[in-house]
Amino acid sequence: MEDLSLHILDIVENSLRAGAKRVEIILTEDTVEDVLTLKITDDGEGMTPEACARAADPFFTTKPGHRTGLGLALLAQAAREAGGELRVSSLSGVGTTVRATFRWSHPDRRPLGDISATLEALVAANPAVDFVCEQRRGADVVRFDTREVRRRWST
Repeated sequence: MEDLSLHILDIVENSLRAGAKRVEIILTEDTVEDVLTLKITDDGEGMTPEACARAADPFFTTKPGHRTGLGLALLAQAAREAGGELRVSSLSGVGTTVRATFRWSHPDRRPLGDISATLEALVAANPAVDFVCEQRRGADVVRFDTREVRRRWST
């Protein structure tokens, strides 16, 4: 995958397949600490501890009929290539959090890509799901919340 927006799309699609009704995407750009953090949290069905431990294995998947699960493995690889790491935490029946870190200045860090187009596609294709997306850079925070949009348009 060429940019992080495509990784976001892939991971959020996993969340939706897991029955998530709320997905939170947080991108934190910390140039002082030289870290870019991508955190995606959902309220889907979650994973067992065994599945969570194998989540970034490219030969493990919970999708029926599939033999590989490349999404998390590719994100883990992108994070490692940029001096970072991938962590997955999950509780069955509660949800999952995927957290990838990248060294901000690393020459192999993937570009962010078109985050707004990715979010637009996710929202348009999944109108019943609540999406929260936040991009933080220093003191600047840009936040999009579909619940707030619905409240403003329903009055």
